[in-house]
Amino acid sequence: MKQTSAVSLPLAGQLLYSSGSAAFTMLERLILLYMPFYYLPPKEFNLPNLVPDRTYLGLVTVLGAALLIGRVFDGFADPVVASLSDNNRSGLGRRKLFLIIGGLPLALSTLLVFQPPDLTGVSLFNGLWLAIFMAIFYLAFTSYVNPYLALLPELGHNNALRINLSTMIAFFGLLGMVLVAMIFPLLAGSLQDAGLGLRAAYRNSVMIFTVIAVIILYAATLGFKEKLHCIPAVAPQIGTWSSLRHTFSIKPFRIFLGGEMFLQFAMNLVTLGLIYYAVVLFERDERFMIVLAGLTIGGALLSFPLVNIAAKKAGKKKIITTGVLSLSVSGLIIFLFSFNMTGIYYYISLAMFFLAGFPLAVLTILINPTIADLARADYYKTGQRREAMFFGARAIPLKLTIALAGVVFAYLLSVFGKDIAGPLGVQLSALVVSLAAAGSFIIFRFYPEQQVLMELRDEVSEG
Repeated sequence: MKQTSAVSLPLAGQLLYSSGSAAFTMLERLILLYMPFYYLPPKEFNLPNLVPDRTYLGLVTVLGAALLIGRVFDGFADPVVASLSDNNRSGLGRRKLFLIIGGLPLALSTLLVFQPPDLTGVSLFNGLWLAIFMAIFYLAFTSYVNPYLALLPELGHNNALRINLSTMIAFFGLLGMVLVAMIFPLLAGSLQDAGLGLRAAYRNSVMIFTVIAVIILYAATLGFKEKLHCIPAVAPQIGTWSSLRHTFSIKPFRIFLGGEMFLQFAMNLVTLGLIYYAVVLFERDERFMIVLAGLTIGGALLSFPLVNIAAKKAGKKKIITTGVLSLSVSGLIIFLFSFNMTGIYYYISLAMFFLAGFPLAVLTILINPTIADLARADYYKTGQRREAMFFGARAIPLKLTIALAGVVFAYLLSVFGKDIAGPLGVQLSALVVSLAAAGSFIIFRFYPEQQVLMELRDEVSEG
């Protein structure tokens, strides 16, 4: 199946388009890193909880339920948004209209997550507020990010360009993580030094970050012209259910999704736990998270060239399996050493956060172009361009998995402890990370990469 030629996106356009990942990564990481801490701080901070930390039905907490509701809402919305985007006939293009519509609600809902109505103490109404705005956040997140990622196989006309674009997207995403994990605590800390309370400092810092993010979100839409750089502009007009069913009928897609589910579960536990690792395991103040995040992000940045080059030479599968195996080892060592985080064990544990940068680089660089490979391969077999659905079909199982990570993390904290005096819940989260990454490694080993690449052999002669 041959496609009509399209103009390659120039480097400046690639960079501007890719910069969008910095913005939506910042907004999501603000919630994942700081929202649990904001609502349920360790006792050592002498701040009241804003939602109950007890478990209901023996498992679910208010915080876990809010995370679950947001992710469930997101997961079921994703295939619908994907289908609407694939079938869109707007003059702006199939994707750009959604980026324009989704940007502002995405930023505003992030801000409102940190504006619960009762800041004086525990309130179920705060939990309801959190659940509502988590749902709105993830609906807006889906409306922007799904069409954004669907542009990857459309703008990337060959394997090398897809890997390069994904590397740029990963770099800007990592930049967003740096800003949130390292600059945000400094900003919030300076506001506290100026006299604001911790929560007031966090709210003001979130406001500053959301303003920056919304500017970047809309700037990213200027980097490309769909009718010039993407093909075809004609929408396929395939029903949501038919498109979703066909996508799940593809065995390599199902295998890859299974491995990604375990990997995302593990990585989201790390994200949720990072500030607790700093305070509870290393027994430092919350700003020590800058050191842990800096080690991980530094390891990822150093891994970027290696991952990019090695994936082109050895294939994406080998690099992905190596990455998830290193994450499993890192999580296990941190768990074992967390019971005596002194002396050499302290420094080895810090080194494990640096090692975790490699799987972070693998996750941010190689997952999306592999999904893009599957979407392109399906186009060669069927003649239908359904790129958004390949990213959207992952949503229901993948985001339920991510929601489960939030439920499990909240459960571990509530049942086994989240404080220096009772740290077992935080410690166990590192063990769960190791086990989930090991599961990911096993499943990714079965992914038939060569079969997919054989189906892409005709694109070598194209644009």
